[in-house]
Amino acid sequence: MKSFPPVPCVVFSLARERSGRLLRDARRTQLLPPVVNSWGTLPAYGELLTRRPPPLAVLDVPDEDCAYELPHRVALLRRLAPVTVLAPAGVSPAALFEAGAENVLDRSMPVEELGARLKADQRWIAREAEHKRYGAPGIPPHLLPPQATQRVLVSLILADPHPWCCHDLTRLLGSAEQPLTRAALRARMPRLGPHLARLGLELHRTGGWGRFSYLVVPSASAERGHAA
Repeated sequence: MKSFPPVPCVVFSLARERSGRLLRDARRTQLLPPVVNSWGTLPAYGELLTRRPPPLAVLDVPDEDCAYELPHRVALLRRLAPVTVLAPAGVSPAALFEAGAENVLDRSMPVEELGARLKADQRWIAREAEHKRYGAPGIPPHLLPPQATQRVLVSLILADPHPWCCHDLTRLLGSAEQPLTRAALRARMPRLGPHLARLGLELHRTGGWGRFSYLVVPSASAERGHAA
């Protein structure tokens, strides 16, 4: 049987200050990477979107106070990469599996066991990566925006062929405590236009009454070129 080395993992916390003890113990045993990212950290999203096979996104939920809209958060992160949740007692694993989690682990288990289970998830993801595709690999780096935030946003909206609801984007791009404002999102998205145009694409916005969806479609000029 073919052997698959485990994929790396990228760790997110919904409250970094309350994740500290568990993550320090895990790092001492080299079970998790040294960097723990807050929810909404764009460079960490960029790592999920650009590495192939995709890393495992590990979402730490320190306590039930952090579990607000947790299935929704899992579903959003799952659009970028496979997700394993480190959950406290009292959180329903069933709801998280329904949201798309690959695994839900009890964060109170002994750290050695937790690490072993995470390694098993990482090997499973590496094996499954031969049959699944995440994101939109293969974009020449020189066609991506030089500005880091825009580069991640372009990769993000290309990561899934389905439309992105504005409420989902504001939740994903904001902090754990506060979503990005819709005004800030509306200001950011049009700036992606010139970068998408270089790829023969354009950003299409639909909807109204405070709820918009964004979808990347072939640009009119690109379609005319194909027709000619």
